[in-house]
Amino acid sequence: MFKIVFLLSSILCLTACGLEKYKSSDLPASARLESVKVGDSKEKVLRVLGTPNYESNAAEGVGDVLFYAEAKKESCIFFDPKVVERDVYVYTFQKGKVSDIQHLTLDDAKNVAYESDITKVGGKELSVLQQLADNFGRYNAGGHDSTQRR
Repeated sequence: MFKIVFLLSSILCLTACGLEKYKSSDLPASARLESVKVGDSKEKVLRVLGTPNYESNAAEGVGDVLFYAEAKKESCIFFDPKVVERDVYVYTFQKGKVSDIQHLTLDDAKNVAYESDITKVGGKELSVLQQLADNFGRYNAGGHDSTQRR
């Protein structure tokens, strides 16, 4: 009997660990992406491709840059999502015209060293009892602004 219960509970747990796939952001259709050529105006690019995921304004020596991106991710139960596919189209502009078009994939990604140090946020660190004492009398049952005392 124990073996049957163990087997059934194991199967139930394993079926709950399904692989979840999801996509963040959407790229414009491939025909639209291919219709933009070097020399096109920024207005045409925005009209054809729509609003970019990210826009970098001109800096010294560098023109405007538009980024259109899409990422496909997978996750299982409580594990962090893993990026399995990424497409980024980078349109660089000089004097309002497309000067360079790049298509970057997950293979072009660079690993960045993660710094685990924590930046402290200013303010008071209160215990639960201190928070309760500070909030005593601030309960607002009448719908009035709780920051104003009567």
